[in-house]
Amino acid sequence: MLPREELRPAYGQAAWLYVYRDFSGSDADRAAEDVALRLGMTSYPQHFLLDPSTLEEIADTTRAIPTFLAAFAGAKVEKARSPAAADRVARADALAERIRTSGDAAAARKGLEDPDPLVRCRAAEVLLAKDPAALSARAADLLAVRNDPFRYLLCQSLAKAPRPAAAKALEGLLREPEGSRNPNVLRMRAAEALGACGNSGSVEALAPHAAAGWRNGLTRTVVKALRAVAERDRAAVPGARDALAASYPEPEPGDAAAARAVTALAKEIHEALGAITGRKVPFPEEYDAAARERLAKAWR
Repeated sequence: MLPREELRPAYGQAAWLYVYRDFSGSDADRAAEDVALRLGMTSYPQHFLLDPSTLEEIADTTRAIPTFLAAFAGAKVEKARSPAAADRVARADALAERIRTSGDAAAARKGLEDPDPLVRCRAAEVLLAKDPAALSARAADLLAVRNDPFRYLLCQSLAKAPRPAAAKALEGLLREPEGSRNPNVLRMRAAEALGACGNSGSVEALAPHAAAGWRNGLTRTVVKALRAVAERDRAAVPGARDALAASYPEPEPGDAAAARAVTALAKEIHEALGAITGRKVPFPEEYDAAARERLAKAWR
């Protein structure tokens, strides 16, 4: 998109920040990572406008030229500027770096209370490594914070140190990952955590995503979560069984690589069904449309 003649009217209306990560761990990469964590970015490209005084998003430009220009036209910020805004960011940057480099769990627990998203992310990283139970203990409330990297860390802590009290918040993320810039991955993290701390009430939130498709990593995560929940809470077995039986993937004839991937997923679903029901149903030598239909009916 840049440079582009159609975008020239927008060039002077903002200070432009280009964030690029090469994941090398270099100083430049870490500086870019800090920006990504603060702004909740875990997928690229992302285009949005921020209020420079608050760093709050005021418009999502999306990826088309008409919407890009419309976002600029509709964006409004206060003209008054205060050096306090820059001071707040500098303070937060320094605190986040101290927490990251020190690995101090006590400082990290305090950092969870900080209003700056970067400080919270660095604090959560330290706690996930040093004291995941301390992080998961706060997860039910903190999952409402609209920052994907932070919520990923909270979900990981719940997978390590389960808290059944967080199940409702996780189910909410599965149903509607509000404020997410990467909703599919946030759902994956939430499903993984539900596998550790969900119960029969969680099946309703998990079930629709069991058939997301073999190309989508969310499917396998949900299959594993449904199995784990049903193995832990027998009241979840009927719902998990029905969801899994309905999620056998459509065969992919004519594409050998795809057919292997589909069959592997079908076998994983099949094994999960056997594990939670205690029944033995033979898996066919060839997984095709007829086999899929037979398998789905066999568990009912």
